[in-house]
Amino acid sequence: MRLVILGAGAIGGVVCGRLARAKRDVVLIARGAHLDAIRERGLRVESPDETFVVKPAVTDRFTDWRTGDVVLLAVKTQDAAAALRELAAPPDVPIVCLTNGVEAERIALRHARDVYGGCVMMPATYMSPGIVQVWASPIPGAIDVGRYPDGLGDVADEVAGELTVAGFASEVRTHIMKWKRGKLLSNLANGAEALCGPAARRSIVAERARAEARACFAAAGLSVTTEAEDASRRTGFESKPIGDARRDGGSTWQSLARGASTLETDYLNGEIAMLGRLHGVPTPVNELLQRLAAEAARTGAKPGSMSLDELVARVQALG
Repeated sequence: MRLVILGAGAIGGVVCGRLARAKRDVVLIARGAHLDAIRERGLRVESPDETFVVKPAVTDRFTDWRTGDVVLLAVKTQDAAAALRELAAPPDVPIVCLTNGVEAERIALRHARDVYGGCVMMPATYMSPGIVQVWASPIPGAIDVGRYPDGLGDVADEVAGELTVAGFASEVRTHIMKWKRGKLLSNLANGAEALCGPAARRSIVAERARAEARACFAAAGLSVTTEAEDASRRTGFESKPIGDARRDGGSTWQSLARGASTLETDYLNGEIAMLGRLHGVPTPVNELLQRLAAEAARTGAKPGSMSLDELVARVQALG
């Protein structure tokens, strides 16, 4: 099996780095200054326990497809359609979506016959070309895999095996989207964190966004992991400093800090807003978070540019 990683940001970079160090067959697709830095100096992976550099096969355009290839999709969901069109993999090449939210699998199914969900629980950061950071140890994170929309599929066991050899916790899940919906519940606070800082994750704003999501899942008849299941899966790895540094924020915070013009919140809070409209469930908090995050990206706002008190007041004004 050769793993072709589409996207070299925080998740794609850490996964590639650890696979390459474990001598697995891996190709990384990157671009811009990040690509140039990896070609010149290698990919540097920093963690609480160690730092290492690998020199994986890296390119900005991949055409050398062969039997046994599997794509690991590691771009943000809003970039997935364009990235997969440009990749132009043959339709018999399976795609595993290492993405937040639950929409990338549907997008991938337009390009591949065999699609898998990947539920990623890993605190990682990409802010500087050629460098990625993973903040958990001794296990860097969990990446569970299952066929979309359900079942095991033909390659899930082998992909999970490759990830396990690289040091990740990885299980094959028959109902992977149940787990990805559970992860989505925590990601609903991403936009609030980007707007107001880490305290927003533990605020009433996040609580109300999750409550709306659970009501939507119930109305739609969609299964979701419990808090106990989620907590159990995170056993064995915890966030720690890297040297004197601590992680500033999650994936949406990082996108805003890098000056991204679009954010994945359209596929996080926006997913809940869409479900609410389809099933008659009000979702005013998720709608507000989606709009505010989009406005922050559109205007070039920096992370933490809104006070948590202001955001809480706006949410409470919704009733």
